[in-house]
Order: sequence, then C-alpha cells, then structure tokens
Amino acid sequence: MRELQDYNLNPEQAKALQERYQGTLYYKGDPEKKYVALTFDDGPDGVYTPQILSILHDKGVPATFFVVGKQANAYPEVLQRIAQEGHAIGNHSWDHRKLTRLSSDELTDQVRSTEDEIRRITGFKTTLFRTPYGSFDSNVINELKSLGYKVVEWSIYTRDLKGKNKNQILSVVNKEVSPGSIILQHCRATVPGQLNASVQALPEIIDQLRAQGYEFVTVERIIQ
Repeated sequence: MRELQDYNLNPEQAKALQERYQGTLYYKGDPEKKYVALTFDDGPDGVYTPQILSILHDKGVPATFFVVGKQANAYPEVLQRIAQEGHAIGNHSWDHRKLTRLSSDELTDQVRSTEDEIRRITGFKTTLFRTPYGSFDSNVINELKSLGYKVVEWSIYTRDLKGKNKNQILSVVNKEVSPGSIILQHCRATVPGQLNASVQALPEIIDQLRAQGYEFVTVERIIQ
C-alpha cells in the first residue's frame, strides 16, 4: 500500500509508479508540452463549487472535477453546470472512503454507484478516477483498470485544506509548476471558510501561469 504524507509524493516516486502502471496511472502529463491541468476534488457543493465555476467561466479556463457520488446526488444542478460549461468530470468514489480498506465488491460498488449518478445527472460516462486521499495498492489499480478507468492523481497539491493563505497557495504553485503539471485543489470544505483563500488565489493562479506561457487543459487532454 502507498500512503501520502501531506497529500504529496516525491516526484521520483510518482514517476516510477506512473511507469509501473503505464497507461493506467497518471501523476503528470507530457513534460515537453507547456500544459497544466486544474483539478478540483470532493464536490460538488452549494458554496465553493459555484464560485470556482464562475471564476473559470470568467477566465475561459477548462478544469476537471473529481466528484463524490453522494455530493452529486445532493447537488445535481451544480454537477449539471459543471458539464454544461465544458469541464471534464471524474469519479472520486461514493463517499470518499479509502479504497485499500474495502473488499473488491465494496470498491466496485463505490465506483459504479458514482458512475451511475454522474450518468443520471449529466448523461455522461466518465473514464477518469481519482482515489480518495491518493491512497491505493496494486489491487486497487487493477480493479479500477478492469472497470475501465484511468487513475489520475496529481503532481502539485496547493495545500488548500491545510489552512494556507492566498499568498502561500500561490507560492506553492509557482514553486512547483512545470510542463504537464496536474494541480490538486478542492471545491468542497468540511469547515466553514476553509477554502476562502483557495478561491481568492484561483484567479491569480490562472493569470500568473498564463503569463508564464502555460495553457490550461483538462486532464483528458494532458494525459493523451
């Protein structure tokens, strides 16, 4: 089993894992192309997801939302908006449990239930999956592969759930960004105000990376 410390993984470890599960597991896109992918986990919700969508719309930026089935069921209109505004959608399990602690049948139910909910609301079947907490082992990867999914983790975590302020979030991105980066952020908080700084930082992340020549793309494009 692999467990992340502070949601981050040593770049060399990530590269080795991506090579080991080539074609199924991704931490980063092509390092030769100046693409970057914004990804948002754990939503949708009725507070932060709409704010994030408005910023992305105003900036003309596509993103990828890894949605929790239980949240999709609670906020179907927000998930519909994600789809209607042209963003990619990925599966993030039904209720965000660590998949390494589940039986094969339980894991399949987590995936299929969310898959069905996404399809019911949007008419779309996703083939992208992000593991809760970034936690997996070889059995989980093989199960997800057999279910038809590509597993997409991340190369940059903004620490937006760790109490970072706007400038600290911007510093993380600017320090760690490189061509092919997949950036992890969140669009649902468990504590009121938890993602205020993340939302405040988002327009500046977009402006600063564009000024450096980066193009924003969905996960589907960055891993092609």
